[in-house]
Amino acid sequence: MPSMKDIAKAAGVSHGTVSNVLNGKGNVSLEKIRLIEETAKRLGYRINTRARSLRAGNTNTVSLILPNILSEPYAELYTGVERTLASLGFRTLLYTTEDIQHNEINILKEVDSDQVNAIISVSCLTDANEYYQNTKIPPENIVFVYRNLSHSVHFAGFDYIQAGEELAAAIHRQGFKNIGLFTGPDFYSCDKDFSSAFIHRMKQRDPSAIVRKISEPLYNSYSKAFEFFEGPSPDVILTSDMERARHVRTAAFLGSAKEPPLIYSLSSGSSRAGNTVYQYHLDDRLLGRQIAEHIVDTIKDNKKTATPITVQNRGFLFQFSDLTKNEPLNELTILTIPSPSTRALKKLLPYFKKLTGIDVLLAIHSFEEIYEILTDIDNNKHYDIIRMDMASLPWFAKSTLRPLSDFQNDIHSLVNQFQLKDKYSLVDGVPYALPFDPSILMLFYRKDLFEDAAIKRMFYEQYKMDLEVPTDFECFNRVSRFFTQSINPESPTLYGNSVTFGNTEIIAAEFLTRYYSEGGQLILSGQRPSLTKDMAAAALHKYIEMIGFADTLSAGWWDESISSFAEGKTAMMILFNNHFSKMVKYSPLSSHIGYAPVPGNKPLLGGGVLGVSKYCSKESEVTHFLNWVYSDEISEQITLLGGVSANETVYQNQMVLDLYPWLATAHESSLNGIRETSFRTGEVFNYRMVERIIGRGIKNVINHIMTIEEAIDYINQCLIDVDVN
Repeated sequence: MPSMKDIAKAAGVSHGTVSNVLNGKGNVSLEKIRLIEETAKRLGYRINTRARSLRAGNTNTVSLILPNILSEPYAELYTGVERTLASLGFRTLLYTTEDIQHNEINILKEVDSDQVNAIISVSCLTDANEYYQNTKIPPENIVFVYRNLSHSVHFAGFDYIQAGEELAAAIHRQGFKNIGLFTGPDFYSCDKDFSSAFIHRMKQRDPSAIVRKISEPLYNSYSKAFEFFEGPSPDVILTSDMERARHVRTAAFLGSAKEPPLIYSLSSGSSRAGNTVYQYHLDDRLLGRQIAEHIVDTIKDNKKTATPITVQNRGFLFQFSDLTKNEPLNELTILTIPSPSTRALKKLLPYFKKLTGIDVLLAIHSFEEIYEILTDIDNNKHYDIIRMDMASLPWFAKSTLRPLSDFQNDIHSLVNQFQLKDKYSLVDGVPYALPFDPSILMLFYRKDLFEDAAIKRMFYEQYKMDLEVPTDFECFNRVSRFFTQSINPESPTLYGNSVTFGNTEIIAAEFLTRYYSEGGQLILSGQRPSLTKDMAAAALHKYIEMIGFADTLSAGWWDESISSFAEGKTAMMILFNNHFSKMVKYSPLSSHIGYAPVPGNKPLLGGGVLGVSKYCSKESEVTHFLNWVYSDEISEQITLLGGVSANETVYQNQMVLDLYPWLATAHESSLNGIRETSFRTGEVFNYRMVERIIGRGIKNVINHIMTIEEAIDYINQCLIDVDVN
């Protein structure tokens, strides 16, 4: 492979200049960056990142030692560790031992020579001193997972005693007395704690119960599974992982003429329903994430603490014992808009019918049509549950919905589970709705462009400042200008961003985000909404300026903006995050997406809520549906299918966050979210009318009918006539 000296000679530059460019350092001109990159590519040069790290004395590398990578818990643990470390600028070196101690000892010698920063290990050894004495890594930087070795300093895992006890309770409720227990060897602490707790609690509950235990390493577990069917087979078999459960199922099929026994098993965090194994879930991917974050914090802060990492057991999922088909139940009709969350819900409704026998009909109407239906609710009594925009809730709640306090306590208590309930549930202190698909305006951008050395240098040469993700709208416009080819012919994108003109509400949302970033408010001391002139003028000036660097779209919704971004036409976009899940289908681009709070960090809150029509008398059906749709399991499934949920557990599900990583940022940013829809006195106004007035006023400026000052005066004059209750 050619060296840096070869590149320097071919490019006609110094060795130091080549080193600076290839290592992303130094003040090198754009012309030389391009010359060196093209020369390196032509000569076939590849950066040896490991050698570079060793020379720098900081490898930013963590070794992960696993028995294998095929078993579900280890694969999920690896995913959580590797993705988290990568996002934090660290590499993962993977080793597998096949649970053979000799292999692991040899791996430790190799790890020590690699000068890694830390080790994460699912060890088959018995004493942690093997690690401490055979590597130079500080003990607090070595984390033992699942299996807690003698003399270990740092351990991570789950509560295996709780898992054993809860599985004993579940199996006892089924009345089983002849039980098989299939685990790994007892010298692994997780297997010992799990099996001991299960047997102890089972014997406490039923002294006559017989538990036949087989403990065997995974590599020999398939042949051992057949032993359960030599002679009288158990009524139920409990396994410590899904691989052993599959072995039991195969052995029952091939080695027994009887009906196979029921199987209960510990399972990884990915939710699965409907198979023949009752699964008790442990989120191994989340455990991997938390271990990786802790390791990086320890390395960067040079801490010497080794706090145990214990992730809460998830337990049994999809257990809806409160839903029953024993009572006569009617169908439900839900009024909703076409949205990612609606599409996700539609896919899951057959499961709800299977549980309850209740048919749910989705009446899907446009945003405009729903507004008209709510305005004339007395002639639209056939809807039971209504999905309305959260901004419309204060205006329509008392005229269209039943207070949730009319229902059973468990429905009323759901309100207290959600943050921002004042915006999504309460009207004048009364709970009328539950957040369905809450969202927030966010900034999305092409991370690959913002990290490209040549592009960063080009920006610096033009503006004498670094290219950074915009944190205010002045910076947003500057970056948008830079990424617009009509202004900067060398831009890799046609436009800096996109703007949608076909809907006055979208125009108003774009403007109000800028207005709030200036410190503005809609609700001042008066009895009508109004704009503060100087702040509104500054915000509108930035909005109008931004149009000159934007892909201007006449669509009525966000879809064309998403397509423009996905097709590489635009470098940035601002939109409500509940629509951005569509980006996942553009897999070639998805890894290059960055996300951040909207510039100014004063985003608009959005999304919808679910309320019960005042004409609905189906209390039992509504109670069943709301309990189901807001359960942890269904909330997570809606999100995995591209929707959004207000359920807090979603933001602790590592599979969800791997698929839609911006959800965590959206959740945190929502605490700064704004949507002024009522006065401090409790009176409400027609927010939809306010948005239309603002949007029309701004369109007058876009169409050169009014100046910015004239438009603000026009908006404030029209706001005097807004309906107030």
